[in-house]
Amino acid sequence: MDLEYTVTETMYRNHSGQIIKIEFQFDESTTMALGSTSSSMSRQNQEKYYRSYQWSITRDQYELRINRLQKPITFDAFVNSLRPIIMGYYKNNELKRAFAILDSDQSGAINIKEFSDILMILNNSVDVNVLAEYIKQVDENFDGELNYEEFQALILRGIGRDIICNHF
Repeated sequence: MDLEYTVTETMYRNHSGQIIKIEFQFDESTTMALGSTSSSMSRQNQEKYYRSYQWSITRDQYELRINRLQKPITFDAFVNSLRPIIMGYYKNNELKRAFAILDSDQSGAINIKEFSDILMILNNSVDVNVLAEYIKQVDENFDGELNYEEFQALILRGIGRDIICNHF
């Protein structure tokens, strides 16, 4: 199975430049083999599927969702941490900034609680046990937390896209 996708990010701002809504559009195509296990498959033995997902959140919706969190972050901090998670790549210091925001206790690692808080805002059906399995895939020191390098590996694997598109 081959998965290809594009992600489009759109930010909406009010008259003073403040972000009031962020939106992501995912366009995904999956190529599946049909009945043949040969590695030299012809195009006739493949089928392509297309799906689109859209996810958005407004500043007001965010404020309603964070009321259950012990240490909520601002909407602007959420947006800053969100971009590399959703896009699966980053520019300049975006990932370091996201890591610093998510490491709310400044321990040098993101624990499952800190990470699940932001991911539950993306998809409230995210199960902490599923998230723990994702973390295990990159947890090189087996401490159950994400240091910066492990967080980077998780982001580059597309965890945000998987969570929003329900690819668990």
